Amino acid sequence: MNNLIVVVFMWLLVLTLALRARTRPDNTMLKAAIVIAASLTTNIDGLYLWAANRLPWPNGLDLAANVLLIFGVYYLSLAIAHGARAGDSTTGMQAMWLRRAAVITVVIMTVSFAFIDDPVPSFSFMLDYGSQPSAALYSGIQYLYILAVMVGTLVTCLRNVPQMRRRRFRVGFRIIALGCIAGIVLCLSVLVMDAGNVTGNEELRRAAATVYDVSNPLTVVLLSAGLAVAPIGRILSDLGARRQIRVLEPRLREVWLATVAQTPAVSLVGTTAQSVTGAQRNRRRNTADTIHRLVIEIHDWMDLAENSGREMSPADRSVLNRAEALCLKHDRHL
Repeated sequence: MNNLIVVVFMWLLVLTLALRARTRPDNTMLKAAIVIAASLTTNIDGLYLWAANRLPWPNGLDLAANVLLIFGVYYLSLAIAHGARAGDSTTGMQAMWLRRAAVITVVIMTVSFAFIDDPVPSFSFMLDYGSQPSAALYSGIQYLYILAVMVGTLVTCLRNVPQMRRRRFRVGFRIIALGCIAGIVLCLSVLVMDAGNVTGNEELRRAAATVYDVSNPLTVVLLSAGLAVAPIGRILSDLGARRQIRVLEPRLREVWLATVAQTPAVSLVGTTAQSVTGAQRNRRRNTADTIHRLVIEIHDWMDLAENSGREMSPADRSVLNRAEALCLKHDRHL
């Protein structure tokens, strides 16, 4: 059941990130989520055994899935760092060391896996073969890498959250930080289980397994939720902005027609009353741009010396103020 919960949340994250894939400049996080989701999907017992019985190398699917997990975690850490630093990507040196560590981890995993005596496919791989030192190395090295990435990502979140302007990013990265803490506990529990398997300390292994059973789904749920907060928040924000625009746009056009249209020289881009009323009939995707332009032209009309004696009505002023707030919310300078 835990594996199924983990897989469902990861694919939900993929679907959430895919909603804005076309407009997002960098889809590294989406690609990482797909790779990790594919890796975790193989942990479903029935699916694993069905695929493993058709492969030439018993339990080779376990190795392939964990290699995908390592590279998925690598790309995910880069994407999180990029988002947390408000557009500043990780330095070349940091990315290089992360990449090298991932490659070294995969090499050690592959070599140690080759020495594991695992003649029969097993969906409880470490439980069945974990007493072998090569199996402990195979599992331990990958979770040491993930542990290092979780610690680094946690530090990145804690350092950058206070500087984030938007609430959805602050909330999202705080949840990611909690997911990293859960991930650290998860990695430590796996390392303890590996030690218990090799030494034959069943009591230690069972104690660590209890922690693992809780921290594994908790890590994925928190990380998935944290990563989904920002895109979901953006979607909800855009929907709210569209509703505001539908209500505000025709009223702002009326203000424009009562002011700027009476002084055509104010419109520096050649806007005419006919073009404004025509655009009102033909709603286009650049409505926010239109509102921004109309607000600027109304401000120009207000600043003209010849109009200094004319004042807008309180109702028109209220419409203009709301339009200004909408522009500023979308980072459009006035």
